[in-house]
Amino acid sequence: MWHGPFRIEEVHDDFRAKPMVTDSGYRVNPWVHVSHLKPRALIPKRPTVEIEVAEDDDFDAALLPEDSWEPDSERNEYEVEKILDLRWSKRTRISRRTREYLVKWKGYDDPEWLPLSQLSCGALLYEFNQGARARARFQTMQAGDDHPRA
Repeated sequence: MWHGPFRIEEVHDDFRAKPMVTDSGYRVNPWVHVSHLKPRALIPKRPTVEIEVAEDDDFDAALLPEDSWEPDSERNEYEVEKILDLRWSKRTRISRRTREYLVKWKGYDDPEWLPLSQLSCGALLYEFNQGARARARFQTMQAGDDHPRA
């Protein structure tokens, strides 16, 4: 309804603002909740001071450890060895179904059920899902063969 930009004339109770709308043609109550306001500039009056550093001044390299460019292997990331099974589960009676995969971790014996949102092994998921579709088709074909013929 309101199109600005408007200057703020008064702020009341930290949640209401009164924009300057005199002689603008609007005939409404000028008090607006602050959640309906957007800043004109996201970062107004940002400082523009630049630091000049000579190209031969390599001050960061002296502070870094020798092997800092190598990725950390101790970041609490585990590698998936194989995806074993798939199940659909619902957390509550009215919630959506979510896919959970039975995952075998490298270096561990017991597999674990994890939702799709917690997995980051795209190639293994794609490969397993392709095999799951084929298994579902095969089971459907077998179910059709179980019926007695008249």
